[in-house]
Amino acid sequence: MKRLVPLILLALAATASAAFAAGGGQAQSPAKACKAELATLGAANFKSLYAPGASASNAMGKCVSKHARTAAANRTNAAKACKAEQAMPEADFRAAHDGKSFAEFYGRNDNDRNAYGKCVSAKANKATATQEAATMKAAKACKAERTADRAAFTAKYGGKASSAFGKCVSRSKKQ
Repeated sequence: MKRLVPLILLALAATASAAFAAGGGQAQSPAKACKAELATLGAANFKSLYAPGASASNAMGKCVSKHARTAAANRTNAAKACKAEQAMPEADFRAAHDGKSFAEFYGRNDNDRNAYGKCVSAKANKATATQEAATMKAAKACKAERTADRAAFTAKYGGKASSAFGKCVSRSKKQ
């Protein structure tokens, strides 16, 4: 039994990493997105955004988890949107897309048979990039606001210095 546990864990890790690597056409992995955020925001702001009451390593895990959930939701929504476009009458789709059919508009190989997959990945990647840009814009604005007057910033966003930055980013993204 003791020999089986490491083998099972190894098999699970290999399966999870293979599934994660497949990513469903994701432009940037959640881990890379989080590393980019960490580099842009700095360690203290990154920790305040993702894990205000926990450790810095926990912040990276929470960031990756959040980005993975968001990417999965974006793929699901994109799939629904692409199915709706596929179900449109041909004439209506052509009128809205420069006279091209669904396969011609989204297809990228010789027979345009990959159109649905390309549609889903294009829409999901666009949604993910838009959300990431909104987060970074809000974080930069909050960073500047906090630099101007730290005490007022903390009072405005909840009274705790550790969670004020995350609350500010969350509110700013919604506006």
